[in-house]
Amino acid sequence: MQEKKIFKLFCLSVTVKIAIALLTVLFVNNSWFKNGDDHLLWSNLNWQHICEIYFNSDSGWYKVIAENGYAHVPLSDSSNWSAPNLHFAFFPTFPMFIRLIMEISGMGFYSAAFCLNIMVLYPLVRYFYLFMLQYGIEARKAFRGIVLFLLFPFSMHIYFIYTEALFFTLVIASFFFIAKKQWIKFAICATLLTLTRPNGLILIIPFILYIIETNGGFKWSNIKVMLKHPFVYTLIAMPLAFFIWMVIQHDITGNWMASAAAQSGWKKHWMFPLLALFRNGFWQEQLASIYSILVMLVAIYCYKKWAPSINVFVWIIILLPLSAGSVISMTRYLSILFPYYLQVTASNWMNKHYKAIIVLFIILQLGVLKLWIEDNSLMY
Repeated sequence: MQEKKIFKLFCLSVTVKIAIALLTVLFVNNSWFKNGDDHLLWSNLNWQHICEIYFNSDSGWYKVIAENGYAHVPLSDSSNWSAPNLHFAFFPTFPMFIRLIMEISGMGFYSAAFCLNIMVLYPLVRYFYLFMLQYGIEARKAFRGIVLFLLFPFSMHIYFIYTEALFFTLVIASFFFIAKKQWIKFAICATLLTLTRPNGLILIIPFILYIIETNGGFKWSNIKVMLKHPFVYTLIAMPLAFFIWMVIQHDITGNWMASAAAQSGWKKHWMFPLLALFRNGFWQEQLASIYSILVMLVAIYCYKKWAPSINVFVWIIILLPLSAGSVISMTRYLSILFPYYLQVTASNWMNKHYKAIIVLFIILQLGVLKLWIEDNSLMY
């Protein structure tokens, strides 16, 4: 029964992904979309055009890395960069998986990225569903909760050539493997997670807390017993993976932290996170700031309902990108906050208004898809 529901969720995710391509063609050739491009006309639509629909903004950096690696970026790609080695801001797991598919299949970047996303969507819904069950949510509610996630407007980022689907999958799988005490699988996921996005390594903190919570709690006697078990040392995989990544950066650039230095290319610098809100007058950044505040208010409201590991995870995901001084892409970064779906799914309110929420989400998805097509910064 579980596998049947997981397969249905996977089919829904693929359906949404395909619908994005079809609706994009419809919007481009409709007056509602003001900057139309006739290369997407139905008459000349082909597989390449379909795959390119999911490409935008940061996707270009993954394309450069997947096609050339980090050490051999041609001058034709890097000549217009504001500083050298900017591609090191983007971690290797995602583009290297695309490169692997390209090497095995002979496909180009766009097709390989499309196939990788389809492959990732299955473990995404699988481990999210199984984690909800492990968390104590009944099967019917868990199914509905993941449907809401797949249709949530800003969840649309999981269908594009971005790291969101992979990062979300590795996060939720890591929590699930901790709960199931499957430590080798956890170590593999945690290692890949560390090398997927810059904040991956910091998630070792909520993982440690979750291990303690699932092994007797925070009493010192329980912690001492836990430290004697070899499984705790699977956590070493995360800093070890990051150290290897530092060695690679130094070998290529001479800088152990080229990934951090690359942030200057986007004029990012550390500041107190809340100061990043409402810094600019553009409506996109104003809306992203409001959205970030709403997410923070919900986190404050749920503070006592969530375990320490969940609270720490949520605030890391919220505050770390804000500490770089920008709200750009916050709608994307916050889309992986699975505890919000756990909270909503467990409530009776969600089940009472489930159909109305689905309709609202679908309507809102059409709006954010329009923003994506227009390359609007709200959907970076």
